[in-house]
Amino acid sequence: MLENLTFTTYRFTLQVGKQGLELPAWKASTFRGGFGHIFKKRACMRAESICDRCEASSTCAYGYIFETSPDGETGGFMGRYDQIPRPYLLEVPSDRQTFYEPGELLSLRLRLFGRGIDYAPLFISTFRELGIEGIGKGRKPYRLIHVATEDVGGAAARTLYMDGEHQLHDPILATGADIIAKIQPQSSHSRLTLFFETPLRMKWQGRYTSDPQFHVIFRNILRRVTGLLQYHHGIDTSTVNYRGLIEKAEQIQLVRQETRWVDYDRFSARQDSKMKLGGMMGWAQYEGEWEAFLPWLKVAEIIHLGKNTAFDLGRIRIG
Repeated sequence: MLENLTFTTYRFTLQVGKQGLELPAWKASTFRGGFGHIFKKRACMRAESICDRCEASSTCAYGYIFETSPDGETGGFMGRYDQIPRPYLLEVPSDRQTFYEPGELLSLRLRLFGRGIDYAPLFISTFRELGIEGIGKGRKPYRLIHVATEDVGGAAARTLYMDGEHQLHDPILATGADIIAKIQPQSSHSRLTLFFETPLRMKWQGRYTSDPQFHVIFRNILRRVTGLLQYHHGIDTSTVNYRGLIEKAEQIQLVRQETRWVDYDRFSARQDSKMKLGGMMGWAQYEGEWEAFLPWLKVAEIIHLGKNTAFDLGRIRIG
């Protein structure tokens, strides 16, 4: 099942304009908000309508990317879904830098999954226009000077856009099989360490939790993988033996952890209110027969896990 995941990673390089650039320490919300505003102006077919009531929602690029909704009933491992995974996520610098000097470069990554890859040219033109309109405090401008597509791990890159030149749509495609092929053999007696690099918003029994039990993390990975495959790849995942996998995951023990709950504030223009996006950060260590789960964890490094992954939340790393 994991082998069927298809994705591509784009690296955007921005050059700060003459006024500099002022951003919050958590930059993902600012870029995601500004990007969504421009994307809707460019792609929305009925700007006055709410997506779930719009007659054009099934064919609208904005509706598909930002307001992805289930088509009828869903079943299997996921149960019924009121919101399904978006076909993209952003990864922004995790430093706390808030001011960028004129001419300074800033890079971020955009990752698209399955059918979402077809919309890459619209993402690129949106980021270019966002730079003209401005972003951050005082809506200061930047220039999109370079876009490259990367292979798994970022070892190779292919230029798709160079400041003002014609853009190409010839991305480096990667799959879950490519991720699995790069996995190195592990010692059967070693411990597994997971680092939660951005707030992880995961639920267990209907509530957000800061207890990183392995089976809870694995259930969240399962939920995200099956959602991406079902809704953005058109792949039926109902035949997978979820119960057997979960039973094995429940045998893996949490032995050490150092975690904390971190809250980020963001302003939602659509809801005209401030929202808190909090989650768990830190690290946790596990013992047990975890080697069989390594492919799932390596995929989770790419797709993130939990809620609000479009805002660069749920980024994990295997130690």
